[in-house]
Amino acid sequence: MKILSFAGLLCIIGLLISCSSQSYVNRGNKMLKSGRYFHAQEMYEKAYKKEKDRERKAEIAFMNANCFDEINRPRKASSWYRKAIMNRDTFVDAVKGLGYAELKNYRLEEAEENFWEYLDLKPEAEQTDDAAKILKRVSYWEEFPGRYKVEVLKEFNSASSDFAPIYMGQDTNVIFFTSNRKLKDKVKKDGVTGEYFTNLLESHYSNEVVRKSRKKKGRKATTRTVITDTYQWSKPSTIGDTINSDWNEGAACFNSSGDIFYFTSSRKINKDNQGTKIFAVQRQNGEWGRVALQELVPDSLSVAHPSISADGTILYFVSDMPGGYGGNDIWMSKKSGSGWTEPQNLGKPINSEEDELFPHIRDNGKLYFASDRKGGIGGLDIYMAQRAESGLWEVENMKYPINSTADDFAIHFQPNKEKGMFSSSRKKGNDNIYRFDYVPLQFAFIGQVVDSESKAPVERASINLVSSDGEQLDVKTDDKGNFRFELKPDLEYIAMVSKDGYLNGKEQVSTVGIQVSRNFKSMIGLKAIEKPIELPNIFYDFGKWSLREESKEALDALVETLNDNPKITIELGSHTDFVGSESTNKDLSQKRAQSVVDYLIENGIYWDRLVAHGYGESQPRVVSKEIADEYDFLLEETVLTEKNIWQFTSKQKEIANQLNRRTEFKVLSTDYVPGPNSKVKPGSDPNQIGNTQIKDLNKVKGVFYTIQIGAFGKKTVPGVIQNFKVVFKAPVNQSAVRYTTGIYDSYKEAKLESQKINKKGIKAFVIAYYKGKKITFAEAKKLKE
Repeated sequence: MKILSFAGLLCIIGLLISCSSQSYVNRGNKMLKSGRYFHAQEMYEKAYKKEKDRERKAEIAFMNANCFDEINRPRKASSWYRKAIMNRDTFVDAVKGLGYAELKNYRLEEAEENFWEYLDLKPEAEQTDDAAKILKRVSYWEEFPGRYKVEVLKEFNSASSDFAPIYMGQDTNVIFFTSNRKLKDKVKKDGVTGEYFTNLLESHYSNEVVRKSRKKKGRKATTRTVITDTYQWSKPSTIGDTINSDWNEGAACFNSSGDIFYFTSSRKINKDNQGTKIFAVQRQNGEWGRVALQELVPDSLSVAHPSISADGTILYFVSDMPGGYGGNDIWMSKKSGSGWTEPQNLGKPINSEEDELFPHIRDNGKLYFASDRKGGIGGLDIYMAQRAESGLWEVENMKYPINSTADDFAIHFQPNKEKGMFSSSRKKGNDNIYRFDYVPLQFAFIGQVVDSESKAPVERASINLVSSDGEQLDVKTDDKGNFRFELKPDLEYIAMVSKDGYLNGKEQVSTVGIQVSRNFKSMIGLKAIEKPIELPNIFYDFGKWSLREESKEALDALVETLNDNPKITIELGSHTDFVGSESTNKDLSQKRAQSVVDYLIENGIYWDRLVAHGYGESQPRVVSKEIADEYDFLLEETVLTEKNIWQFTSKQKEIANQLNRRTEFKVLSTDYVPGPNSKVKPGSDPNQIGNTQIKDLNKVKGVFYTIQIGAFGKKTVPGVIQNFKVVFKAPVNQSAVRYTTGIYDSYKEAKLESQKINKKGIKAFVIAYYKGKKITFAEAKKLKE
C-alpha cells in the first residue's frame, strides 16, 4: 500500500513538472531553435500564465515578444514588451525592443519615450545605437520626401500578406506576386509564422472578365468570358501545382522576354536538401514546362530572392552562406553553359552586418534591395545602388515615401520607366502591395487639429484653404483630427480652421521659390471658448498700468485672433497677486484691463466687442496640470489663495504670486454684428462715426437744397448714415435730430441724387434750407431770385 502511495505521489509530481512554467519554456526554446517562432510563442504564452515569479515572467514575456518580432507582428510584440517591462521596470532590452516595435507601428511619440528611457537606463548606448536618431530622420524625410507618389494597390491585396510583385518581363499587363492567403487546395500552415504557406499568384490587366453562373440545384456552375468597356485587373489566381507545392513559394522574377521564370521554394528535393532553393521553369503560350533546380550552392545551404539581368547572364540572389558579412547578403552568379559559376559576394557597401534581401536589377544597371542596416527609419528600407565612374558601388536610401517606419521591400520597376511596385507592412503591420510613380515637384500640407489645452484631437473641424491664385479647397478633419491638402508650386496659402465651441485658427503656408518636394507638417491648436484664455507676456511696471513695449507683441496676436473671429465679443480680465490692499489691487487691475482694451481699439478692434474688468486679487489661479508638471511643489487643482501661498518658501511664494498676476480674455458672445457706431465709441469723436464725417447743417450759409435720409431720437445713432462719407445733422425739436446728405444749389440736381439713393432702398427726399431752418421750395426759389 505504501509502495502504491509513493508511486502515485511520483506520478503527481511528474504531472506537475510536465505542466509547469519551465516545461513550457523548454518546449518553446526547442521550437525556437528550429525557427518555429509561431509555435514557440504559444509555449511561452502558456509559460507566462503559469509563472508566478515576476522576474521569470519578465524573461518569458521578453522571449515571446522576440518571437513576434521575428514573424513581423509589431503590435503583438509591443504588447509583450510592455508585459516584460511591467514585471521588471528596468528591463533595458525590453524598453529598447518596445521602442523599435512602436516605431514599426508608427506610434512615434511612444517610440521616442522608450528610446529616451533606453538611453537613460544605458547611457553608453548613445555612442553605438542610433535609436533616437531614427526619429529625426523620420521627421526630416517626411518633410522633404522623394519624388514619388505612393498608392496601395487594392486589386491585389487581401487580409493576408501579399508581397514581392513582379511584371512578366516586358509585359506590364501581367503581374505575379506572393501571398499566404488561404487557397482551397492548400490547407497546411507554416510553423514559422502560423500562417498558410505562401504561393505564387497572377493577375491580368484586360477587358475580358470571367464570370461564373450561380450554382442551381442539380446543375453545375459554368463560366463565361465577357468583354467590358473598361480594362481592369483580374481576380488573382494561383499559377498551378507545377510551381506551387505544399511548401513555401515566392520571391520570383522573369527574364526580359518573359519566357523563363525563376522563383524561390522550400520544397524538398532530397533528404539532404535544407531551407530554400531557386528554381527555373519555362513558360510558353501560357503553359509551364518542367521545374528545374538551379544548382548554385550545396544542398545544405539556402538561397532565395532571384533577380536576373536584362541580358539573362547574371543571376542576383540572397544567401546566408559562409563568406558573407553577417546575416543574409546579396550574391551573384554568371551563366556558364547550362549552369552557373561559383557565387560571388557583392561586397560592401551593398552588403552589411545586417540583412540584405530582395534584390532587383534594372535594365539600366541599377540594383535595388532591402536592408535593415543602420541609417534607415525602421524595419527594412529599400536602397538603390549604382556604379560610380570609378566602378565602385554607391548606395543610397530611397527615403520617404518609398520607405516608412515599417518593413519596405521587394521593389520592382517597369522596364525603362520610373514607376512600378513594391511591398510594405506600413498599414496595420500586414504586407501589402503598393504602386509608385515618379512625379514633378510635389507639396503637401499635412497636419492635425487639436485642443490647445488638452491636446485632444478635434474631429470634423472645417478647414478652408485659400491660395494666392484664388482657388479654395475645403475639408473636414477625420476622427483623429488629421487633414491633408495637396499644394501647387509658387503659391501662398492661408488655412482657416473652425469648429463650434472653439476660436477660429489660422495657418499660413508658402511654396514660393521652393525647388525640392516638401510636406509641410503642422499641429493647429484651437482654443476652447468655454474657459478664460491667458494672454502670455503682458507686463507692467510695478504699481503702473501703462503697457510695456514687450507686451504689445502678445496683444498684436490677440488683434489677429479677433480679426479671425469677427463674431465674438470678449472680456479682458486683469488679475493681481495679494501684495497691497484689496482696494488698491482692484483699482490697479481695472486700469490695466482698460489699457489692454485701449490698445486693441487703437489697432482697429471695434469698441463694443471689448469689456475691461479688473478682478484684483479676488480670483486666484487654479493650478493646471501643465503648471503642476513645471513646478513640483504645486499640486494640480490647488487654488493659489493667500493662505496657501503663505506656507511656501520665499522663492515658491514669488513663483505663486507671479502665476496669480495675469491677464486673460474670455468669450462673452459669438453672434456679434457691428452697429452704426461700432468703429468709434460715442463721445470719443463727435465729428465722426465710423468712416462717416458728421457736419453741422446750421453752419452752411445761404439758400441750398439737401437730401434728408432720416430723423431720429437724439440718443439713437442710425446705421443708415454709414452709407455716406459725409452727413449733416440739425435738431428737429428737443428730442429728435435730422440727418441729411449733400449740399446742392438747385432742386433738380438734388432730386436726381435722391432718386439714386431711393433705388438703394434708403428712403430719401429733398428739403430746402436757409439759416439753420427748413423752408418751402417756393421760399427757396424766391430767395434765390
